[in-house]
Amino acid sequence: MKIEEGKVVTLEFKVYNKDNGDLLEDTQDVGPFFYIQGFGNFVPAIEEALEGQEKGYTTTIELTPEEGYGDYDEELIIEMDRSEFTEFEDIYEGLDFIADMDDDSEQSFVITNIEDDVITADGNHPFSGKNLKFDVVVSDVREATEEEIEHGHAHFHGFED
Repeated sequence: MKIEEGKVVTLEFKVYNKDNGDLLEDTQDVGPFFYIQGFGNFVPAIEEALEGQEKGYTTTIELTPEEGYGDYDEELIIEMDRSEFTEFEDIYEGLDFIADMDDDSEQSFVITNIEDDVITADGNHPFSGKNLKFDVVVSDVREATEEEIEHGHAHFHGFED
């Protein structure tokens, strides 16, 4: 089955910082990645590179920040008061959370520092501002279910080797 719009793609990959060779993420550690092709759930340049390919396809894809996760934006580093975290049982560095922004959008943040009652959080993707190299293996391609299409994202159904 070919990768095309509306197909669920299962990937195994390693992501490296292309400039220094550091391994940033390995799906062997976190589990395979699933997305629906053409639904904007993954990096567009990678979806484009995989279009028309099939299970078993392997490739290396290099991305600039513009092609990947964007430039690092200093304005996405914010300071918040501890009182804004009353709904959290535990607050710690590395905690990720979703914040409502002034323009009614939502933004993902990660706490990077806690000092007394001041919480510093970063809304940049961990890969933003980096030149990246993805070593990719297509583990599976399948039809998306009606529910997945309706929800706009893939659901875990397992996959065959």
